[in-house]
Amino acid sequence: MMNRANLLPTALPTALLIASPTAASRSKRSAGLIVRGAGSSSASAGRAGAKGRLRQAGQSLFVALGLLLAGGAVLFAMFSAGQVAAAKQRLTDTADAAAYSAGLWRARVLNYHAYSNRAIIANEVAIAQAVTLVSWARYFETLTRNAAQFATILPAAEAVFAGVAEAAALASQAAQVAAEIEVPARGAEALGYKEILQTSQEILQLSTQSFGLSMVAAEVARANDRGLFAWVLPDPGQSWQTFTKRGETEADRQRLANLVVASLDGFTGGPRSDEILTPIPSLCFKLMRMRKRGGTALTPDLQRWEAVDTLSFHLQSLSFFRCRERESIPLGWGAAEAGTEMRSIVQTGSDVWTNPRANGLASGAMTGVASYAGIARVRELDYEQLANAAFPTSGLAVVARQAGADVATAANRTLASGRLLPLDHFAGDSSPHLWALSAAEVYFSRPPGAPARTEYASLFNPYWQVRLVAPTAAQRGVAQAYVH
Repeated sequence: MMNRANLLPTALPTALLIASPTAASRSKRSAGLIVRGAGSSSASAGRAGAKGRLRQAGQSLFVALGLLLAGGAVLFAMFSAGQVAAAKQRLTDTADAAAYSAGLWRARVLNYHAYSNRAIIANEVAIAQAVTLVSWARYFETLTRNAAQFATILPAAEAVFAGVAEAAALASQAAQVAAEIEVPARGAEALGYKEILQTSQEILQLSTQSFGLSMVAAEVARANDRGLFAWVLPDPGQSWQTFTKRGETEADRQRLANLVVASLDGFTGGPRSDEILTPIPSLCFKLMRMRKRGGTALTPDLQRWEAVDTLSFHLQSLSFFRCRERESIPLGWGAAEAGTEMRSIVQTGSDVWTNPRANGLASGAMTGVASYAGIARVRELDYEQLANAAFPTSGLAVVARQAGADVATAANRTLASGRLLPLDHFAGDSSPHLWALSAAEVYFSRPPGAPARTEYASLFNPYWQVRLVAPTAAQRGVAQAYVH
């Protein structure tokens, strides 16, 4: 009993231990339910967070797409702005080049006027020299012929003087033939070199008007880019039309005549005068003399050159206790002229009338060349119309343009399309273009390296130059009328 009694208490815990796994398993299942519940809560929380994160990622995508579109629009705008800026710079440079070229053409035409005016003066001098040569050759011919006649009293010298007289006659004929060729070639009214120069001045002057200069500007623009076009604006104040003029009045021609006479060499311009003393005494207790007179002059009507050369022996005598001198023997004479109307000697300079008898003989035997049209009518500055007669300037303006469709913007290159693509805005409603305005002026200045002195503007020295300047308000106003 004691053993069983003692064993029973020990057996109960064993049964209990056997039953405990069932309870434990239930406990574990219960606990497992609890555990599974906790895991379910964590999973639910995870799914909720993921959904939240998905909702946030979708909102950022819309923002990113908007920024991407805005960035693309800005990129296209920057690209278009860069292309427009580059095209504008190229167009501005082209306008400057066109304005400078147009102004340079005007300066060159003014310089041509200066060169041709100097050539016309040289042409007139050559005609005067030809007339002088004929006159002097005729004078020397008559002088040697008369000397040969006086030499008949000296048989030893007769042959020498006869040979000299024959050579002088041949020289006179040669001078006459040369003058008949040279004077018409230089001074004929229709086909003379002088007339050709005068006509060329007027033709080139026409090329300096707006139409002619626009052709120059257009060629320069086309050389830079075939898509560019440029032209010269009309002169708002008509200053170029009154900048120069053709010297038609007698006062204008007289100024040129004064320059021609001042340009003659010493022999041609004269006086060709001399006093030759002889060994023959006079009652005035002086030696008698031969007086040489000669000169070349342009007649007052500016239509004829004439030259005369004479040599006479003058006799001195006493009259009422006063010594008087008069022409006694004409020894040599000659005269020549060039003009459309043959006349007698009219010049009063160079003391040609000191030998009146010889002068009359020369006038009666004067040889002439009819083909001479008188002093030329050249182009010169219209000083009365110039604001600054000492240093005048003349300006011009050039407008250059490029079609807006030719500018390589994003829209014109069709790099993209849509509402966000920046639109091009060019000046001009009916015909959008890119525009540029430039101006230049012609001025007179001695070239670098020339002697330091002040020289006023004229059309007789080729010192006309060109420079770029800022457009005036009037030029801007005229240019604005083309932008529509």
